[in-house]
Amino acid sequence: MMNSYDIVLIFPPIRTWDTPRNFPTGLGLIASSLRSAGYRVKVIDVNGLRLNDDEVLEQLRQYQPSIVGLGGLITTYGWVKRMTSKIRTALPQSKIILGGSVGTSIIETALTHLEIDVLAVGEADETIMELIPALLNKSSISTIPGIAYQHNGQIIRTPERPLIQDIAPLPLPAWDMFPMDVYLSNPIVGVGKDIDIISSRGCPFNCQYCYRIFGKKFRARSAERVVEEMVALKQNYDIDFVSFQDDCFVIDKQRVFDICDLLDKNGLSKSLRWSCTGRVTVCDADLLKRMRASGCVSVSYGIESGSDMILEAMGKNASLQKAAQAIKNTRDAGLRCPVSFMIGYPGETRQTVMETVEFCKTLNIPLSAMMFTCPYPGTPLYEQVKNTPNFKSQFPTEEEFVLKCGDAVDLTVNLTDMANDTLTTLRKEAIEKAQQNYTPPTPEETIAREKALYGPELYEKAQQQLKSPKMQAHRQRHGFNESAKKD
Repeated sequence: MMNSYDIVLIFPPIRTWDTPRNFPTGLGLIASSLRSAGYRVKVIDVNGLRLNDDEVLEQLRQYQPSIVGLGGLITTYGWVKRMTSKIRTALPQSKIILGGSVGTSIIETALTHLEIDVLAVGEADETIMELIPALLNKSSISTIPGIAYQHNGQIIRTPERPLIQDIAPLPLPAWDMFPMDVYLSNPIVGVGKDIDIISSRGCPFNCQYCYRIFGKKFRARSAERVVEEMVALKQNYDIDFVSFQDDCFVIDKQRVFDICDLLDKNGLSKSLRWSCTGRVTVCDADLLKRMRASGCVSVSYGIESGSDMILEAMGKNASLQKAAQAIKNTRDAGLRCPVSFMIGYPGETRQTVMETVEFCKTLNIPLSAMMFTCPYPGTPLYEQVKNTPNFKSQFPTEEEFVLKCGDAVDLTVNLTDMANDTLTTLRKEAIEKAQQNYTPPTPEETIAREKALYGPELYEKAQQQLKSPKMQAHRQRHGFNESAKKD
């Protein structure tokens, strides 16, 4: 029987305790490239459709792919392990490719414990375009850069593939192959019909806890290409909001100014709202005011700690003074300013946590977004702690650790000298202390601000969405209930 599809791409479920929000841009780009090259491609979006195992296998049996491709975050490892085993049993003739951080950050563990044929390491856009024809034609893959696989019981890694220097030619994601109605109805940062865009790759900063699958070199699509994507989304899906999910959207300030100019020129500044990730050492008053004038409503910052000692240990290269100034500038520009913190970095003590509380008190931050530090594989922090007696006593093997890795909402591993219950209790105390000193805006102030940010029509859409308990929990968890500074 002839296979119906050359390849089926599967997006694993993430954050199953919440509704699906983040569009899988990486998989969308690969699907688009493969389809443009003439391959028969299908997508099974397990996350978007919340499919169970049997439903996934039923679709795979229906599509009969020659190749199955999976990719996702390291937090999906447990699901990937379970499903690749089931896929191997159900479709023994199909080749299985794994990509994303779930494989790249733990190459040996993945190849040893997962039922996969080959792992696409790192940035896979070009790798996959060489790998697919080789697998379909049953030819050798040994000369393809950027992959890893097992051969005669040995793990083989081919030479590292250089990063794509110019990402401008990458296609628009294959949105039509995914359940866009799901993603557009569950806002990430914004309101109304909100979708995320990743307009750049790579981050040049050295935060020790951060995993960079796209490397340290900042590579961005031009302002023209970014706005072209926004226009396409507006035309095809009548979106209200774009959430830029770049590692750091604002690194090239001139590009941001150019994006703002183009949004003004084609009228999107009036019909579309947007948000982005910022960095406290980059976002100055002029940039923030310009962004606000062109439809930006929110700039988020990972402050992470109110202790300069912990910030130095993290490699943040950003002082509390810079953080405070950036928050002030963002608020003064009339923008929302969601900020996030973490607790439990190596060296954390009660004193450093209370310094975070004091920072929040001074700046009137409710500290609702405070995650536990998690040393995800592939990060410098993981390399720092993985062989310590403390870590090894909790997780003797790497696989045991990644099977427990979550979204840092719960404590995964304790990297401090405090007992687990001391650390979790301290987090609760810190949030309570910060929130006791938090002065929220009045209802009248909130309404006035949000109408000014969104406009009357989008404001009304937001009010309907905010009736959802899951939406309320999502916004609180990520610090979106930021207010203006106390008088």
